[in-house]
Formats: sequence, C-alpha cells, structure tokens
Amino acid sequence: MKFLRLNNIFFINLCFEIKNMNLIKKLGTTNILLLCLCASIIAVSEYLFFSGDQLHGIFVGIWAPMLIGLMIFFKLIRIDR
Repeated sequence: MKFLRLNNIFFINLCFEIKNMNLIKKLGTTNILLLCLCASIIAVSEYLFFSGDQLHGIFVGIWAPMLIGLMIFFKLIRIDR
C-alpha cells in the first residue's frame, strides 16, 4: 500500500510539472523527443512479441536502452565542455 501512495504522489508531481512546462525546460526538447521515441519502440516491441514474432520483438526492444544510453553519453560529453 505504501508503494501505491508513493507511485500516486510521483504521478501527480509529474503531471504538475508537465502542466507547468518545467519538465520540458529541464530535459530539453531533444531529450523529450528521444524519450517519446523510446516509449514508442517499447510499445512496438511488445506488440511484436505478443503477436507471435518473439525474436523480432526482442530485437526491436533492445533499441530503447541503446537510445537512452546514447542520450546519457551525449549529455555527459556536453557537460564536460
């Protein structure tokens, strides 16, 4: 039950930040677009996996962590400059 309350608090806070556009300012438009791309990749991989094409679902599902890793890598390079 405690996890459910924490999850609801996080969701309410996230909705509030999106509503006030603070989240977009903090992350930047490029990172928001990459995160949306990762979410769509995960959705497509789940569709492929559960529709019976399991190997292609796993292959497409590997792309999302790779994109997030690249996003972190480029952010670290930008911080070093």
